[in-house]
Amino acid sequence: MHIIGVKIDQKFIKDLIVLILGVGCYILSVRLFVIPNLLASNGIAGFSVFMNFVFNLDPALTFFVINIPLFLFGWRLLTKRELLLSIPGALAMSLWMIAFEFMGIQGFQLNQIIFAGIADGILSGIGAGLVVISEGTFGGSLLLSRMMEDQWKLPIDRVLFGIDVVVMILSLLTYLAFPNFAVTLLSCFIFSKVTRFIGRKEYRLRVIERLKFNNLRKQKED
Repeated sequence: MHIIGVKIDQKFIKDLIVLILGVGCYILSVRLFVIPNLLASNGIAGFSVFMNFVFNLDPALTFFVINIPLFLFGWRLLTKRELLLSIPGALAMSLWMIAFEFMGIQGFQLNQIIFAGIADGILSGIGAGLVVISEGTFGGSLLLSRMMEDQWKLPIDRVLFGIDVVVMILSLLTYLAFPNFAVTLLSCFIFSKVTRFIGRKEYRLRVIERLKFNNLRKQKED
C-alpha cells in the first residue's frame, strides 16, 4: 500500500507509533508542569499563547494558520515520508490534549517552579526526541527546525532554542512574569538539548563519549 508515493509498511507503522507516543509525552509535560506552574509554552505553541494575549486570537487557530505555510514549504524541502508522518503528528497534539483532559490529569503545582521547568524540559524533550526518531514532526517549530537542519545543516537544538528565545522575549514583554520567563527559558534550553540527544544518534554517542572521557580523567586525578 502506498500513500502519495510513500510505502505504508511495517517500519512506517512502527515509526507512526513512536511519533504518537512522543507527542503524548510532549503534551503530558505541558499538562503536568507547564499549565499548573504558569510557565509559557515553547515554539509555535508559545507564540499562539502570545497572540491570544495580545490580539485575543484562538491559540488553536493561530497554530493551524502558522502551520499552513510551514507545511507548504515542507512539501518542497522535506521528503514525502517526513511530511506524511507530520500530519498525524500535528493531529495527535489536539487528540492527546482532549484525552488527558478526559482522563482528568491536572498536573503538579510545585513550590519551586524551577523544578517544574527542569521536569518539563526533560519530559517534553524526550517526547520531541522520539518524534525526531520517527522521522516525522508535530508541525510548528519542530517542523521548521527539521527543514533548517536538512537544508542548511543547522543543529536542531540551536534552531529550537533560537525560536524559543524569540517567543519567550515576546511573552516577557506582554504577560509573563520574569521568574516564570527565566524558568521557561531554562526549560526550553533543556528541551532543545534533550531533543537532540534522544533524536540524533551521532550527537548522543558524542555526548556519551565525552562523559566517559571526563570520568576517566577524574579517576586518574583522584
